[in-house]
Amino acid sequence: MTTTANARYTFEITGSELLAAHPKSGLHTVVVEGICTNADGVSFDFLATNNLDMRYADRFKVNWNGNKARMPEVVGHGLDDDRKAGRKISEDLYFTRGARIAIARKCSALFPLWKQQGETEAPADES
Repeated sequence: MTTTANARYTFEITGSELLAAHPKSGLHTVVVEGICTNADGVSFDFLATNNLDMRYADRFKVNWNGNKARMPEVVGHGLDDDRKAGRKISEDLYFTRGARIAIARKCSALFPLWKQQGETEAPADES
């Protein structure tokens, strides 16, 4: 049985980790864990990470399925073992596009490009 996150969902970021820099993009891989709760009050674990699409390496993808269609494939098969290690991904939740975008925006706000580049402070505004 699959459950789809609809317009009435909430999510919470429960943890994050900064991994080594990706050899192609040069950006550190960021793994963000969280819980999404649907309108019925049922919670599901998700994983969001960057460096999955080298055209847009700084963008976060949620419950990534690689190049295959997001449904009805089992979530997370496009993630390597370093990203999944010790983390939970609910296989019976298929996010709607809106849910994935909302979570990815939150992750991008928490880890802007300068943090993905491994810098410890925000760059000075050069106006």
